[in-house]
Amino acid sequence: MISVRNITKDFGTGPILENVSMDIKKGESVVIIGGSGCGKSTLLRCMNRLITPEKGEIYIDGVNILDKNTDIDKVRRKMGMVYQHFNLFSHLNVLENIILAPMKVDGKSREEAEAEGRELLKKVGMSGREANRISSLSGGQKQRVAIARTLAMHPEVILFDEPTSALDPTMVDEVESVIRNLITDGMTSVIVTHEMRFARKIASRVVFLAEKGIYEENAPEELFGNPKKILTQRFLYRSRMYETVLEAESFDMYSLVSELLDFLRRFETTEQQKSLIKVVCDELLYPLFNAEDQPAARMNLRLLCSETGINHILRINVEGIGSDPLAEPYLDELNLKILENYAGFVFSKKAADDWEIVIQM
Repeated sequence: MISVRNITKDFGTGPILENVSMDIKKGESVVIIGGSGCGKSTLLRCMNRLITPEKGEIYIDGVNILDKNTDIDKVRRKMGMVYQHFNLFSHLNVLENIILAPMKVDGKSREEAEAEGRELLKKVGMSGREANRISSLSGGQKQRVAIARTLAMHPEVILFDEPTSALDPTMVDEVESVIRNLITDGMTSVIVTHEMRFARKIASRVVFLAEKGIYEENAPEELFGNPKKILTQRFLYRSRMYETVLEAESFDMYSLVSELLDFLRRFETTEQQKSLIKVVCDELLYPLFNAEDQPAARMNLRLLCSETGINHILRINVEGIGSDPLAEPYLDELNLKILENYAGFVFSKKAADDWEIVIQM
């Protein structure tokens, strides 16, 4: 259905993509992952010629969209695009956003477009919101309207460019669920995402970009479970790691809890694991920063998550204290018992001149 052949894209500072080739078959859900600046969105936008590569060929159902004689608008009707920031018309209500293109481009009557628009809103869980202004919607609701708008043009393939990255954590699941249902129904999809849990669940094939091209690709079970190449292994390890430095004068407990829970959401996470994050902040970090007559601690916190949700490990390196951080004067017996009640295990060990606390979640 889509055939990319030896494309190169250079924005003037050297090629970001070089001699990239890939094929996407009808009914596939191909997920593109990789580090920031590796060319994920660039590759996606080349596929419908929002960006024109310097060389190469891109075929959609056998038509080379880079040929100057190609009617690109006609080809684009086969391809929907869902953006990170929704791109809805704020001066129109929900239903008007959906029916505009079918009426203007396809020449449908208002009655026909509205009837179909209502069905599409029902499909994405937005029935009853037809008259709402866009400004009244949450981010997740806006993205679902954007998906319904795309579906209104009956595309054969949908390109999703980081469809959940602009959303609050609580809204991600509702959008991911809609996309998953479309894929289950057989919609050909190409999805750029940083959500590895989501990629693993919905992809028929995962493509990892690095070194200006496709570095490794495979079925999700293989690429995530047994990556063959070193850069893929490093990227997936880093994608499972949250790391921050904590200091007494700038410690914001509520912000840290929010960031850790946001990161955990990318993986399989239990309610007890979520509760443990709050307990760690209340019963461990706060006492370490506020122990009387003790030097102010400085900490390096690292949360390493497993793909399966089992055995997430939290490591906290504590600098600037001379005694065990899990004992008085930092923690008392009650602090420790509360912590242990939520964790698989908790222990501390001397690490050179510092201490390390290890907590299994």
